[in-house]
Amino acid sequence: MSERRENKTILQLERVSRFYRTRGNVFRGGGRLVVALNEINLSLRAGEIFGLVGESGSGKTTCGRLIVRLEEADQGRITLNGEDITHLKGKKLREYRRQVQMVFQDPYQSLNPQVTIADSVAEPLITNKVGSPLDHMERVLKVLKTAGLSPAEDYVYRFPHQLSGGQRQRVAIARAIVLEPSLLVADEPTSMLDASYSAQIFEILQGVRDKMGATIMFITHSMASARYLCDRIGVIYRGHLVEQGPAEQVINAPQHPYTKALIDATPKFGRAAEVPTYGTLLAAERPANSSAGCPFFRRCALAERLLCAGTYPPWRQVGPEQVALCHLLEDAAPAVSTG
Repeated sequence: MSERRENKTILQLERVSRFYRTRGNVFRGGGRLVVALNEINLSLRAGEIFGLVGESGSGKTTCGRLIVRLEEADQGRITLNGEDITHLKGKKLREYRRQVQMVFQDPYQSLNPQVTIADSVAEPLITNKVGSPLDHMERVLKVLKTAGLSPAEDYVYRFPHQLSGGQRQRVAIARAIVLEPSLLVADEPTSMLDASYSAQIFEILQGVRDKMGATIMFITHSMASARYLCDRIGVIYRGHLVEQGPAEQVINAPQHPYTKALIDATPKFGRAAEVPTYGTLLAAERPANSSAGCPFFRRCALAERLLCAGTYPPWRQVGPEQVALCHLLEDAAPAVSTG
């Protein structure tokens, strides 16, 4: 991680919520409302890599899709450089998407199997009417090299099926950065790759940040990956942001029981039997009479039933720039802001 950082906020999410309704059926009747994100407050600073960490179904991918405007928030406000982009349409939305791009989890689905690598990477340039055809090829070669495909000339006329999974993900990154976006959302970009390829992708993302000045949101389920790559971390659980702070602080001194459970779940090599460091996760969920309390109450081994089941917890300041959403941190000061 680079020590150079700016404190300028480039992206702000203010009380952003997203709801889905499940399909009903003849036996259960109408569908039920599912809260994918619950009043998320989040900020990304210029030039940083921010990690959004959580298990499957936590809402982290939904958050990324809202940022790139593949979906629209049901409540709240999203701003880029102070401009509200929550409900952009038409030309302004196209201009916004030139600045904000996404690398998807599955390179098999994000690339058209019938289109050459050159045409696939150049497509954003053509769609946005940037440069001439000769300029397109020059840009394509440049970003392929940036993404670690060298010599780039060996790849431009290949098709996706002629590449390995790691090479396909590099092409997906090249396609995302060809417009030189100011913000890149990387959604689990290494989840389908082995450890050696993952490390190479991390180096490429660091290079994109350092050489292009891009801000990156790195979405992952892995605390180990977030520790290696990210400057700051936000931990999300079932649509609720539960802890935020500098990566080293959150991982070395986690405060929320769910953050501790994620760290316990991180594989530790060289141990025959795993003994949890924190032991904050129940083996089975406990019942809850209402949804008014702490979102982690059902799975928290430390929970105090009357307090945690009945009242939504406050944000507490637990360290320099580190905050956590928990009743059990009563000695910590109230947090001024979670953004």
